Amino acid sequence: MIPASDIAYFAPELILTIWAMGLLLAEAFFSLEPRTITSGALAGILACFLVTALFDATPTLFWSDMCKWDGAAKFFHLFFLAVAALVIWMGDEVQEPVSHGRGEFVVLPLFTTVGLMLLAATNDFMLLFISLELATISFYILVAYQRRNLTALEAGVKYLILGGLSSAFLVMGIAYLFGITGSTRFDAIFNWLHGHHALQTGVSFGMLLVLTGVGFKIATVPFHSWAPDVYEGAPNSITAFLSVGSKAGGLIILMRLVLGIFDTESAAAVWIPVLSVGAIASLLLGNLSAIPQRNLKRMLGYSSIGHTGFILVAVIGASVSLAASPYPTDAATGQIAVTVYLVSYLLATFTAFIVLAVLERRLPGLEIHHLAGLSQRSPLLAAAFALSLVSLAGIPPLSGFIAKALVVLVAWNRGLYTLLFFTIFAAVAALYYYLGPIKAMYWSEPLDETPIRLNRATSGVLTALIVLLIVTGFWAQSISALVNGSNLSPNATPAAPVALIQH
Repeated sequence: MIPASDIAYFAPELILTIWAMGLLLAEAFFSLEPRTITSGALAGILACFLVTALFDATPTLFWSDMCKWDGAAKFFHLFFLAVAALVIWMGDEVQEPVSHGRGEFVVLPLFTTVGLMLLAATNDFMLLFISLELATISFYILVAYQRRNLTALEAGVKYLILGGLSSAFLVMGIAYLFGITGSTRFDAIFNWLHGHHALQTGVSFGMLLVLTGVGFKIATVPFHSWAPDVYEGAPNSITAFLSVGSKAGGLIILMRLVLGIFDTESAAAVWIPVLSVGAIASLLLGNLSAIPQRNLKRMLGYSSIGHTGFILVAVIGASVSLAASPYPTDAATGQIAVTVYLVSYLLATFTAFIVLAVLERRLPGLEIHHLAGLSQRSPLLAAAFALSLVSLAGIPPLSGFIAKALVVLVAWNRGLYTLLFFTIFAAVAALYYYLGPIKAMYWSEPLDETPIRLNRATSGVLTALIVLLIVTGFWAQSISALVNGSNLSPNATPAAPVALIQH
């Protein structure tokens, strides 16, 4: 039997799971209207958000030490709940309604969010795999939900095949680590690594297999090929969910692994070069491949690969094993950079996809030239899309600038000069393709003079996101404070918590 104290820490997941099952049963037996189901789902997310916000972020192990509640878990719980709320609202209010099963389309993101929240608190490879598959299987269904659409069906099949392959790599890596260290718990593996100054070949191989599986979830090169096709084929709300939710889920796994159990000198000698190559490849391929794209969703798909490269630079800079760093105690800055970058990326990405969802119902396509003269047809849509692209490009004073500036600062302070060069190069290259749609919206003649009118809810959400894009950059320290008190190193007890991960 699970102790009552452990159940309390599972309260957010339990609330959301029971709520989702109740909505499914109510929809099946009482034929609820889609708007009612959406309102019910948002109410469940709000209740879960409030319960999570009340929890203290003091590091605590529970459920036979398989889970850990800390500042990182709390932050990512709140992060995933905010993402889920925007996804569900988009699916009902903004984009073209799905042709069948609208109730299930609203409820499935709740189960996905439960899996992502479990990921944020995992302290064991077994729970990591189960929660990851719960989230991923839901994503498989959501991507191919419009199965009568051949583009969506193709995207779903590609995502399913490559996702299954990545899961196989992950399981094989876990098996290697378990076979050598004798445990799947992070703290036990942490102790084993600190007791062995030289890594066995099997541990290194297992570590590489695990990183391969995680690399697919965050769409890092060379495990990125699914991203552009899936972005193009999935509904806009699900594309945004994948872009932000799946990436953040993979990143919390990555940080708990490489900045927690693998952050020793011997292990870092394996994973830092691997992630460095992945970061450089993602920065180059993602941004250079986005330049020739004319389809806006594919452009944002390749762009997301580039953003993965930026975040990986911050993750590498957060490692305390960078003994050659001129500022070896500056790891906290890397962790803050990851947090701020994810918040900035969340705001800009959802702003962009809300605009695309509105336009998809009114324009003949989502090519760049279809945006011609949008500023004359809908000043709010044009301003929202332009500001989201400007933030993604890292132009001041928007939050994206602060996020990229923090990444550059981390690379400079930690002596990662090669990564710094490619980071700056990628940031400059991104300006070209991000400014193309802005040019079309403001300096091209409209294809149609008909005004695009928005309802109050959509106008209000877009306005709120615009304000947040502008002011969030000045709240970097406040955002990082959300994860203060966390400690992902399995055996350490922080005396003065300052960041996401401490040793």
